[in-house]
Amino acid sequence: MRRLKDFLSSVRAELKKVVWPGRKLVTKATISVIIFSLAIGIYLWILDLAFTKIISLIFELRGT
Repeated sequence: MRRLKDFLSSVRAELKKVVWPGRKLVTKATISVIIFSLAIGIYLWILDLAFTKIISLIFELRGT
């Protein structure tokens, strides 16, 4: 039980040393992540459409 208490005490001391980001930085980072995710999603969607068209064309040419 003593070891657990020491551990939790150490954790609390370490958390006091952490420099937490401000609200403005968190907001900017969140917006950046959302925009980046949307951009990658749109890019992958376009690739998927292109590959689907290519595969369909190949199957049409083979007569399958």
